[in-house]
Amino acid sequence: MRKRYYCKRLNETLNFDALKVFYCCATRNGPSIDVPKPDKIKDIIKRRNSLIKMLDRGVIPQECVGCFDLKEQENPKPLIISQLSKPPKANMIIVKHFKQCDCSCVYCCEQYLSERKIVLKSKKSDYYDLLPIIEELYKQDIVDKKELDVHFQGGNVSVLDEFDDLVNIFIKNGVKRVEIATNGIKYLPQIEQISNKTFVDVNISIDAGTRETYKKIKTVNKFEDLVENLKKYAKLPILLRLKYILVRGINDNKEELENYINLMKEVGITNSELMIDQCDSEFLQNGEFKIPEYYYELFSFYKEKCAEQGIKATIWEYIEEILQKGSFFK
Repeated sequence: MRKRYYCKRLNETLNFDALKVFYCCATRNGPSIDVPKPDKIKDIIKRRNSLIKMLDRGVIPQECVGCFDLKEQENPKPLIISQLSKPPKANMIIVKHFKQCDCSCVYCCEQYLSERKIVLKSKKSDYYDLLPIIEELYKQDIVDKKELDVHFQGGNVSVLDEFDDLVNIFIKNGVKRVEIATNGIKYLPQIEQISNKTFVDVNISIDAGTRETYKKIKTVNKFEDLVENLKKYAKLPILLRLKYILVRGINDNKEELENYINLMKEVGITNSELMIDQCDSEFLQNGEFKIPEYYYELFSFYKEKCAEQGIKATIWEYIEEILQKGSFFK
């Protein structure tokens, strides 16, 4: 029996990044197409169909080699798409077509595009307007309205002038879930307005439990504003998750981690994620990002302290895999 491969993301995802549209969560080397104009949406679908057909024939696209989402199936369901069949509808849209932000985190992976410029007022994306493209996707019935999951990532949505309009068009068409990554510096009334209309997941990286450490990582003095906004969000019917990214030499110690957990308890937030800064080039040795030994102690300490405070301590599967390997890219 010939091999067939399957990637759930290729069937479902449209990832609008600054310079390209990707077909998965990747924003560097994944399958992509240059950003189209609204009247060129068919090009996006054509490219996605070609990728699915390749996998169905047992051919792995070069951009997909080694991807953890790529699955080989012994008795797969054929995914052959003919010229006459309708393409699969997208049920996940990732909004990352902007990089502007009102802080400048020391670990930000978007520095190569944003040049760490702090933007205080709402502005258009420096790359393209997404709203007319989304409108065209709906017009051509490319989006699975009942199952659509939208993720706002990129820079910070509080300084994206399209944010409200994009949220409104998704809500109007019956979006199933909206996930918003924000730094929490500015309160977003739109989150409150849609919280009773769909499932809303708000993810805020605070990376600190004290004002001093927060300023070192975010490079802005907005800790008090953040805390006040967290209190407001905690009262809404949303899933509110806080993220703590370990940054070597700044917040990678038990004292600051405990301050962060205590702050969560004080504000009334019960969902936490512990991550690793993947941009610290000083860890790189012969192409590998070595994990320091004391990080394993920090992860154990994190789980223990969260349990004491009744906080759900999430460590994503890919982080667990990195810890088991002891490095990235191994």
